[in-house]
Amino acid sequence: MSRFLGPIHHWLFNKIKLHEALEVELIQAYTSKYGDEVNTIVEQAANKFGAPLPDAPLDQLIDTDNIHGWLQSRISIAETRQAAILTSAFQSYGQESIEMAMNLYKQQGVQSGTDAKSKGQVESAPAIYKALNNYILDGMPCDNVNNVTIAEPDHVEWKNIQCLHKGYWEAVGADIEVFYQLRAQWTKAFVENANEAFTYKVNTADFNGTTGFVHQILKK
Repeated sequence: MSRFLGPIHHWLFNKIKLHEALEVELIQAYTSKYGDEVNTIVEQAANKFGAPLPDAPLDQLIDTDNIHGWLQSRISIAETRQAAILTSAFQSYGQESIEMAMNLYKQQGVQSGTDAKSKGQVESAPAIYKALNNYILDGMPCDNVNNVTIAEPDHVEWKNIQCLHKGYWEAVGADIEVFYQLRAQWTKAFVENANEAFTYKVNTADFNGTTGFVHQILKK
């Protein structure tokens, strides 16, 4: 791997930061609702799985001798820590805390979709799919987790070749089905706010921890 940072490294770094920004929103909402005891959950997760990224530019943080490894590590830390925080919150506070997480995932999806719309180039289903991948965290580019099976102006369909998130959630004893539901909320909100003429569908009947989910962006 090159020791020089390129656009793709900043692209991935920004997606990690967006994922961690959602974690901040979750923590703030839970603390406001349930009090300072939430801080214990957050501290335990950070101590066990790693703290969030400092507020500094990428070139001040990354190990330039191991760019790929550093970025991969930061994805693992961010995803596992958030899964741990959510799992502890769900266990402590029940269905209400799950619904709060669903709403916050949806809110960030709305914000991200609106941002993509402001930047243009979301006129077709393939363009929306391309824009989606500028925001949503789905492993390293070389992981090739998605296989696009249909790419038409009004319809994109893709399948997950593998689920990179399953291991992170299972590592903390979390229910991967909840993650899939959270991700579906985020993605639907993104698509419909990037271009209100389109919507997102996924085969939720397959939410059982296996791979091969069929996702669609299609015209309403």
